[in-house]
Amino acid sequence: MFQLWSEPLFIGVASVTFSIILAMTLVYYFLQKRQDHFRSSFSTLVSWLLITPFLFIFLGMNWPFPLILITIISIYGAKIFFQMTGMYHRSYFVIACYLALVSCGAFIFLGYNRLFEMMPPLFFFAVCLIPMIRNNYKQMVQYIALTLVNFLLLWFFMHLARIMSLKDGIYIAIYIILLTEAFENIYLRVSRHFKKIKIVSELTPKRSLEGYLAASLLTLGLGYLSKNLLAADLQESWWMIATACFVFGSTGDTILVVIRRDLGIKIYSSFVIGRGDFFTRIERLVFVAPASYYVISYLQGTL
Repeated sequence: MFQLWSEPLFIGVASVTFSIILAMTLVYYFLQKRQDHFRSSFSTLVSWLLITPFLFIFLGMNWPFPLILITIISIYGAKIFFQMTGMYHRSYFVIACYLALVSCGAFIFLGYNRLFEMMPPLFFFAVCLIPMIRNNYKQMVQYIALTLVNFLLLWFFMHLARIMSLKDGIYIAIYIILLTEAFENIYLRVSRHFKKIKIVSELTPKRSLEGYLAASLLTLGLGYLSKNLLAADLQESWWMIATACFVFGSTGDTILVVIRRDLGIKIYSSFVIGRGDFFTRIERLVFVAPASYYVISYLQGTL
């Protein structure tokens, strides 16, 4: 049941990851005593310190437990989105979205890739039937649009499970998550100190071109140093996967900023402890996951 936990590479990755988070937490513990703006980062690191062991326990379990984890995360993410948009009481749309995400998980498990890829138009058709079932037209366009956006964001995210289903896919997924998180955190830290040239300043005023360039270069460096996590046939093209991580890494975050600001919602609820809610933690992978999956498919000749 815990087959990967017998592999030295997996144990090493889990140990190093937890050790890095622990070390950073200790550093920020002392920094936040001196300057208040480090407090939110410290709290977020404490959250990851608590969550990381459970994530690796699931990732180390035999298939399909990692898929079940991704499916549960997707459903919970859909719930948060419905609550943020005030649609959680629209049970027909909520249930339709949940069932669609469970179906996506089942298609990944069964290897029905074509059906998984057909889910967006099939889901759109299904939710368009709801006004007819309810015999109601009031605000239905808005409900359909928000439900479709919700499902698409989580459908993109579930490509992470498709990556996990590949040979050595768990390691590839860890590689992608590691680079995406590293890029985002470096991006924000550098932008805090170097912010002469702003990017989309009306949406995210704390981000700068200097931060983006520095984070991109450092992410490429980290991608090279950790390329042994990739399958042997992908290691020579590590830079393509790393590039997908930093090119698309901030896209999901920016799109969710647009949605939040349009709705007048900054943060819905805390992620265990600290800055950001649950969606903040997965939105960075929303576009990275499908981009990485199709890059990997191209490199392996299965696209």
